[in-house]
Amino acid sequence: MDRIALVARRRIIRLLKDYAFSRGVLMVLAILSVLVLSTAVADLPTGVSCAVGVFLVSICDLPGNKLDHLKNMVYGLLLAVVNIVLIQLAHTAGELHVLALPLLVFVTAYLSVFGKRAGLVSFSGLLALVLAYAFPKAGWDIVLSALYIGLGGLWFILLNVIVHPFRYKRYRLGLLNDCIQLTADYLELKSRQVVAQDPDHLWPEVIRTHNRINEIRKVLTDYFLGQSPKQDTLGEQSREGVLYLELVDLVELGAAVPVRPEARQPDTSNTTAELAGILEQVATSLRRVAFKSRNFVSAHPDTLAQRLASLGERRAEGPAPDERGEHYLYILYDNLEKQIGKLRTIERLADTRGLVSHAIFSREAKSRLRPPADTDWSVLRENFSMDSAAFRHSLRLSLVVLLGYLIGRYFSLQNAYWIILTVVVIMRPTYVQSKDRSVERTLGTLAGAVVAAGVVWLTDSHLVYAVIGAAAMPFVFTYLDRDYRISAFFVTLNLVFTYALLHPDAYTVIAYRVVDTVIGAALSFVASRLLWPAWESRSIPKLMVRALDGIGNYLRQESNLYLNREDDSLAYRIARRHAFVYLGELDDSYARALREPVRKRAATESLSRIVTCNHQILSSIAYLGTYLQHHPVSVSHEHFSALINDLTHRLEACRDLLETGHTRPLPPRTETDGALAYFTGPAESEGQQREKRLFLREYRYLRGLIDGLQRELPGRLALARGV
Repeated sequence: MDRIALVARRRIIRLLKDYAFSRGVLMVLAILSVLVLSTAVADLPTGVSCAVGVFLVSICDLPGNKLDHLKNMVYGLLLAVVNIVLIQLAHTAGELHVLALPLLVFVTAYLSVFGKRAGLVSFSGLLALVLAYAFPKAGWDIVLSALYIGLGGLWFILLNVIVHPFRYKRYRLGLLNDCIQLTADYLELKSRQVVAQDPDHLWPEVIRTHNRINEIRKVLTDYFLGQSPKQDTLGEQSREGVLYLELVDLVELGAAVPVRPEARQPDTSNTTAELAGILEQVATSLRRVAFKSRNFVSAHPDTLAQRLASLGERRAEGPAPDERGEHYLYILYDNLEKQIGKLRTIERLADTRGLVSHAIFSREAKSRLRPPADTDWSVLRENFSMDSAAFRHSLRLSLVVLLGYLIGRYFSLQNAYWIILTVVVIMRPTYVQSKDRSVERTLGTLAGAVVAAGVVWLTDSHLVYAVIGAAAMPFVFTYLDRDYRISAFFVTLNLVFTYALLHPDAYTVIAYRVVDTVIGAALSFVASRLLWPAWESRSIPKLMVRALDGIGNYLRQESNLYLNREDDSLAYRIARRHAFVYLGELDDSYARALREPVRKRAATESLSRIVTCNHQILSSIAYLGTYLQHHPVSVSHEHFSALINDLTHRLEACRDLLETGHTRPLPPRTETDGALAYFTGPAESEGQQREKRLFLREYRYLRGLIDGLQRELPGRLALARGV
């Protein structure tokens, strides 16, 4: 019971510190303040218009660089006001709005091609179109309503600017904490995978966890890149930045943990199990840091280092495994040694007494890592075709919104704009995303309707309705990206009780809410299936090409890191980030492809092998990278480069096969044969001999993986083209 209470307490504390929850609280406070103020000096409709402005701007409240954050909210407010004015003007012109509605929906949805922030601005604009039907105006009232919406939005922006430093610090620390916990989960999964009899069945969970880490890494990288060099030298922020970079390195070490058949050989299995146990303890120690990240320095790294050293001594005294098994154990042992060192550094950085005073990123790093600030308007032109998923989604959405509006008007449904609202919220660019949202939205709405009906049955108190409606809103934002069913549940509570304050028959409001949601969800599901559906199976070859490009560049930058002995490893870090991000995009698409209709997901086993093979290749390359960073290597530059060039040419051959259906011939093997002769020949010292054996085995292992990938690709490519 004590453990359950402790876990519950931690979750409640995390919820209260969550940025999304604080955004909901700030929005509720802003809405209540404008309602109270407007009621005192004007009237309730004025307050409602101001509240609409607060709500629409809060959607664009995406953390990040302070200037980007502010600009995003301003753009969202401007688009929302323009859309409301245009659709209400069109509505006063008779049937003109039937043409204006789909046109405005298409243009607004199409703006999402500019990226995640633009997607939130687009979503705010779409909701503004829906709310224009909820609060119809005419004549001079249109201008006044737009003015009040603008004032409400500006009020929320002002509040955001005031509390930004405190809220964003909490958000930043929360992300770092989440990153630590996910890294611990990732290492634990790798420890289980190392000793599993069927390690392949754990790949989906390993991939999902790694992708979640990647999402957090993107946000944190954008934040630290957004700070000026002067801010980088501030103690706490710099400490957080260095901690973040250490976590990135630890994730690479985790990815480099070898998952190979040698782990299950009789002469290596016992040692592998002990090493996997140490890896699990590294994960446990890291999780302790996440649970108690203030004034926390433990003896765990030293204890684990002693266990590892003791195991190494016993391994040296016992019977030696075969050469492959010995090579595997050396890689795993070496990897764990580096992980324990990273754990020691992370614990020291998690102790708030130990501040760091140097810059996280140099000026050059910021100029190379940070995307250009100016909007690339050519993206609009490039995506304006039926080949673009964003274009097809915008067109599909505009037609379904129009159809939903016509259905609501034809059947004279109460609050028929809820159909349009459901369509706007549910529909996504791909079939699987829309299908999932449709199901989740319906389940959440039904659950919310049941709870709302129970509350109405128990009491008819408007005070209770107001409290529940206001209290539900923060949870809408909290669970919007985590569990959409829960978010839809709280949306339903908020809407039902808000309307119950205005309408005497609350049960009728609940009934129409359910009916409108079911209609909107059904329209979204059917349209995503029938109107220019975006099948993941079609996009996978292109994502494979991108992933192979990233992996190949990662390998080349590793080679450059050794050949040039550059002090600045920025190019290597950039290549590493892109390799993991691109493979993560392939993983996400693959996971969605598995949930497509059976006819659309042919060759699932082949695709699974291809994705797994990509991860094995990246894991081996990650190990080479960590080895080159942490060991003084003395093998020949020329022959090392020859083997790396051979591997990159093989990766390029796989890429060409995906793009053109043909492979380019490999270059003459003269250099490769010479390099192989060098690595199999005598060495100047015992250390160099070990390095030669290590690189030769990793080269052969990688070459086998790449050749296996190339054999899998033709069949998958043919099936993808026939989808």
